[in-house]
Amino acid sequence: MKKLALIILGLAFSFVTRGQTTNVQPMDGLDCSNLFFKALLEEDAKALESLISNDFSVVGLQGQPVEAGALIQAVSQGVIVVDSGMLSAARTRTYGDVVLVNGMWDVRARIENNGFQGALSYMSVCVKAGGRWKVAAVQFTPIQ
Repeated sequence: MKKLALIILGLAFSFVTRGQTTNVQPMDGLDCSNLFFKALLEEDAKALESLISNDFSVVGLQGQPVEAGALIQAVSQGVIVVDSGMLSAARTRTYGDVVLVNGMWDVRARIENNGFQGALSYMSVCVKAGGRWKVAAVQFTPIQ
C-alpha cells in the first residue's frame, strides 16, 4: 500500500512539474529576454505565448515584421526550428518598467527548411505590465 501511495505521489509531482515548465515567470527584463530565446531553442510555443505581449512583433532577418500569433504558429508547426543558439555580449539598459537588451546570438536555424547559420545582433524590449515581465519587441540583424 505504501508503494502504491509513493507511486501516485511521484506521478502527481511529475505532472505538476511538467505543467509549470510552460508557465514562465521572468524575474526581470533580462531574464524575460533570455527565456524568450530559450523558448525558441526548445520550440516551446506555450512558453513563448506566456512570455510575449499581445502587441509583440519581431523584425526578422530580411526586415519583415512578424506579429505574435504568426510567430507562435510558426514555432508550434515547426516552420521555425532553432537547432542551436548561444547568447553573448548582453547589454541591459533599464528605464523604469522597460528594459532594453541587446547582444549577439550565434544561431543555427531553419525557417521553412531554409537553413541559416551565423551571428545575429539582437535587441529585445521587455516591459513590466500587470506585475509580469513580457517581451514586447525583438529585432534581429545579421552580422556580416
